[in-house]
Formats: sequence, structure tokens, C-alpha cells
Amino acid sequence: MRDHALPTVIVSLSDPVSLDATGEARAVLQRFNAAVAADRPDLLEECFYAEQSFWKDQLALTWHLRTIISPAKIASALLETKNLRSVTGNFELDGSADFVQAGPTMVFVTCAFSFGTESPAANCSGRMWLLPVMTTNSQTTQETLNWKIWILSTKLDHLDEYPEDRSVLQTPGTSQTDSSTFKTDVFIVGGGNAAAALSARLKALGVHSVMADRNAQVGDNWTLRYDALKFHVRTSLCGPPYLEYPEELQDQLLTKKDLAAHLSQYVRAFNLNIINSVEIIETTRERSGEWHVRFRIPNGTYTAIAKHVVQATGIGSQIPYAPAIEEPQAYTGISIHSSQFKNASKLKEEGVKTVCIVGSANTAFDVLEDCHAAGLQTTMIARSPTYMVPLTYICNKIGLGAYDNGVEAADNLFMMLPSIVDSQFAQGLFAALASQEPDRYSALRKVGFQVIDSQDLDAALVHNLLERGGGHYVDTGATELIVSGEASFRAGVEPKAYTSTGLLLSDGSSLDADAVIWCTGFADKDARETVADILKISLPIDATWGVDTEGEIRGMWKRHSQVENYWIMGGFTQQHRWHSATLAHQIKASLEGLLPPPYIS
Repeated sequence: MRDHALPTVIVSLSDPVSLDATGEARAVLQRFNAAVAADRPDLLEECFYAEQSFWKDQLALTWHLRTIISPAKIASALLETKNLRSVTGNFELDGSADFVQAGPTMVFVTCAFSFGTESPAANCSGRMWLLPVMTTNSQTTQETLNWKIWILSTKLDHLDEYPEDRSVLQTPGTSQTDSSTFKTDVFIVGGGNAAAALSARLKALGVHSVMADRNAQVGDNWTLRYDALKFHVRTSLCGPPYLEYPEELQDQLLTKKDLAAHLSQYVRAFNLNIINSVEIIETTRERSGEWHVRFRIPNGTYTAIAKHVVQATGIGSQIPYAPAIEEPQAYTGISIHSSQFKNASKLKEEGVKTVCIVGSANTAFDVLEDCHAAGLQTTMIARSPTYMVPLTYICNKIGLGAYDNGVEAADNLFMMLPSIVDSQFAQGLFAALASQEPDRYSALRKVGFQVIDSQDLDAALVHNLLERGGGHYVDTGATELIVSGEASFRAGVEPKAYTSTGLLLSDGSSLDADAVIWCTGFADKDARETVADILKISLPIDATWGVDTEGEIRGMWKRHSQVENYWIMGGFTQQHRWHSATLAHQIKASLEGLLPPPYIS
């Protein structure tokens, strides 16, 4: 974000209402198509906004997930991949273009387009964002308004010979445990939302898959978590492909019961193949390229033979992290990670009257509310300032509230943006909303709680999600417990050691508590550190999560540089829905012998 700040576009449009946005977009595409057809990088470069340009591609031309930055690099890469994939015909405008005023210094035109390729034969689509440039004729001094491509985003919609067929989702599943060895196209390790979304996408493409989950029941990835768990985003954002959440849940935050019930319904409705209570014993890669996965379930040991293996075991959600502090044996109370916490009532039954919650992000505030509701005396330890985003900002109609008006349209907008730009749009929106209520967190600050709000230039929610893996609180109202004094806190300190009755803190003070709950996140954001433990094989896979130099999420939904036919599926619900198609299309293309090498130069 810091390296690619949004461009400041100060252009006077005398009458924006009368602007022919569609005509301007069509004219840009005409110049673009002429340059592409002529293989002229100089003319193609002139089509792009000189100060900052992005080309985000999702399989259409690179058969990878790339965001190429700067007009010269984009022009070179576009022409190379155009020839590699044998683009057929022109990039054609789809529908009309829209003019958008996105603040005092940002105006743009945006439109959708489509095109095709022959290598492999595929239907592709895209979206452009155009910025205005005022140029002056040196001879006549007359100013002319031109529109240049700021963002070009392209994606594969479907392989021509293998479009999705949703009718096959209703066909029966298959039994895997009739014999000790069985074959499948894709063996998916995991049985949660990401795994199920991918399995359904694969089935719609005619690809056989089997999910293998360590949990005993479908939905246990939710039911085994703490009772007060809830999503801190709108329900309209959360639906998996083909089956949205019911209407009665759209105006409330999803609970763990809602999430578990819907996942269970999803697997049943589409007859997805899943084996539960799985313990993987060994994974081997044969010379033929096949994967052999030997696993144990309560009734015996089995071997799956698969052409592809997908690790869908969660990113930053499986291996609890708690900092090691001194004297753990000294403490006589209950010390648990949030992953072990069930509910405050259970603690109360064990004689707990006082609770210390270490952490101040989403989970910590969920637990805080639950403990307070159970009548426990509760203290939160907030080591560092907490970035807080009110839920109303998240749900704003030009933010993720756009999903209330249609999931597909919103996905085709948000998921086509480079993450660098998406993060700054969100940051700008939240900053504008925060400026309208500058005192929102003044009461919280007044009592001494350290808050970063969206007016802070360093506050960026997408950065927290993609690079930090959390550490923020989407405010659903629990901060009022701090303001009112109903819950206590210690700010700017961290635990250093246990005492017999609680914790010794970094400022030399102590805090007594019958129970300590560590809401300090998880340590498995990078699959390089978990693959050997999960699959029982050492693999030289690429780094996962965080972002690369192009702003793309590392290692997810795409090929790994040193391991063939191994994939990672995960992320958050929006990404499950979108990138289940990304990954399924690559696997289908591979199985049909159509998967070209990724363009990574």
C-alpha cells in the first residue's frame, strides 16, 4: 500500500452527468484491441495510466494468480500471454460503463468486458477501471480529456468443453470404505467450509473428490468452538457456492450453530463424499505422480489413491498460539487457550469467579461478553493498541454491504480488484466514515483503553486480514462493557510470569484471576510449518498467506513451484466461494491434459 498509494486525479469534469461513460470505455477498448492485434507494446503501453497501472489476472492468460504493475511490464506481459493463449477476437464491452465519483480526488469509469482463448479454449471475462487524463495540444493549446486504463482485471469463467453442470450436484455420492483401497481424482484433507466449497465445484465439473476430516461429524469445525462465537460480517458475504444462507439469517450475525447447520446441509444437499474421524498415517508420492494417502478411521485402515491432493485444514485456525511465560507450574487456577474455551457457565460450575482474558481482538471481545453475561468478574489485558472498526462501517452500502444487493455482482467487483487497491478503497471508506463521528471512541480512550480507529493513517483492515492474520476488533458492541466499567482492563502491559493466584505483568504489577483465557490467535498461518504434521510427508511447498511483491496472497489456490498436483484451499468465506472455482478449474484442466505452464516471468 505504501509503495502504491492511490493516484490523485484532479480533473474538472464540467458536467459529469452528461459524460458518455460507455462511449469512453468503448473508445479505450478500441485502442487497446488495435494495439494487441498489432503486437505493439508501445501503443499498448499508451493505453494505460502512466503514473500507476495494474493488471490482475486469475487464470485467463497467465494460468496463475498475478498482479503485474506498471504500463511497460503490463504491455509486455499481455502481449506474451495473448500469444501463448491464442486470444480469439477482441475484448468486447459487456453492457454499459459506469461513472464513479469516489471522493474529492478520485473519479473513474468502470466497465465489464469479455474475450476468449484457444489454448486452452476458454471463455474469459474482465473489468476495467479508467482514469481521466487532461492533455494539451502544444500547437493549439487546446485541452483534451482522455481516459486511460488504471486497472485491467481478467479471469477465466469456464473451459469451453467443460462448463459447470449444477444438475450433477444432485446425483448420489460414492462409498469409499467398501474396500481397503480406493481411487479418487482429488483427495481433500479437511471437511470444513473451504473443503466443501471445493468439493462441490469439482463435482459440478465432473471431477470426483473425497474429503477426509479429522472431526467425527460434519460441522464439528464449528460446534467444537466456543459457544459465543459469531461472525463479525454480514451474512450475505458468507454463503458458499450454489447455496446461500436462508433469508431469516440475512439480518443477523451468524452463530456457530448457524454455521455448523448450514455446512451439514450443504454436504447432504449435494451428496458430497466425506470420511470422518480420519487420522492420516502416511502420504507418499509415487513415480507415476499418484498420491497414496494411508489413513485410519475407527473401523479400520484405508489407502486413498489420488491424482491431486488438496490441503484444506484452515489457515491460522488450528494450532493455538500462546506466548511462553515463566513459572507455569506456580499457577493454581485454570489456564486455557480460546480454542479450549467452551463457555463461561462451564467455568462458573468449576468455581471460577474471576477471569483474565489475554488479547483484545474479535475472539477476546466475544469471550469478554460471554464471561460478563455469566456474572464473572472479567479483566482484559490489551498489550498494544487495538484497531477497531465498527460493524456499521463493514456493512456500509458501498463497502461489503453491497453483498446485500447480490452476491455475484459484488464478487465480480471486489474479487477483481488488486489487493493493493482494495485495501486502500476500504481504508478510504472507513476513514471517511470515522471522520463523521470523530468522538466514537473518545469515551474508551478516556478510561485509558488504547484504540486505533480508522482516522489513523496506519489503520488498514485488509492489511490486518492478509498480512497480520487478525489482531483487530470489528466492533459489535462489547466495547461498552469497558466504557461502563462493567469489565476491567490493563492496557500497554503483557504477562511475564505466572503467580500462584494469577499473572505477573510487564510493569511489575500483578493480576489475580481464577482462570486465564489466552485469546492470542493461532500459529499455523504458513502451511510450510504444518504440511509434514498433517500429511505425514515433507514437501518443499511455497510460503502461504501474507502477500508477495505483487500484493497477491502467497501459496493459496494456485500451483506450487516445486510440488505438482498439491494445492492449498482456505481463507475466509468470500475467498472460499470465489477461489473454489479458481482451484477447481486448474484441477479439471490438469485432469484433461489442458493445464498450460503458469506464466511466472
